[in-house]
Amino acid sequence: MRIALLTYSTKPRGGVVHTLALAEALAARGEDVHVWTLGRGGDAGFFREVDPRVGIHLVPFPELPDEQVGERIVRSIETMRTSFDPTGYDVVHAQDCISANASLPCVRTIHHLDTFTTPELAACHERAVVEPVARICVSAAVAQEVEDGWGLHPTVIPNG
Repeated sequence: MRIALLTYSTKPRGGVVHTLALAEALAARGEDVHVWTLGRGGDAGFFREVDPRVGIHLVPFPELPDEQVGERIVRSIETMRTSFDPTGYDVVHAQDCISANASLPCVRTIHHLDTFTTPELAACHERAVVEPVARICVSAAVAQEVEDGWGLHPTVIPNG
């Protein structure tokens, strides 16, 4: 099976750590796994070495001076969307709202829910909960929040 996992960063944040662990576990099972991410501000790779069986696709994402948060969110989605080609993947799995918006239709892991005041980020978050073809939550508590807030019933697959 050919699997694309998408995340928005190379930094050691929860969703990124989860993405790499999942990619390596799938590769160890013999799956053809590729991780797509934005290389923010000149990042040349992830915060740690990644199993060489995992394909890494780093999409350049230069910093722009004076860019507002909303503008950066829209540019992040567009940059990933224009670089990522889902053709040939059996599964497209996004780990955050930016990568979900860039890769719809996709499977989405919802690690947590947030409340945003930036309109572009709030819209990104909403689409990333509502529009995926399937949703996975890393805890029953987050799954309950999704059910309470949107009437959707995600599958729970705990971290680890």
